[in-house]
Amino acid sequence: MITDLKLKGNELIIYAVIYGFSQAENQTFSGSLQYLMEWTNSTKPSVIKCLKSLIEKGFIEKTDKVINGVKFCEYY
Repeated sequence: MITDLKLKGNELIIYAVIYGFSQAENQTFSGSLQYLMEWTNSTKPSVIKCLKSLIEKGFIEKTDKVINGVKFCEYY
């Protein structure tokens, strides 16, 4: 992840967390922003910025699901 993707800091941590949850077939990361905030010891805007950056770089993908009127995001 560090050498091949040139990731560092919070982007590296967030990518590693999502990658870890996405190893099994049809598995995604559906944890909360709070979970990622705790892992990175950073703020909500910082986590959102990192997620957007990883999506723009093509390292992760995002899908949205609405269950009982509540929006859930999944990353893989």
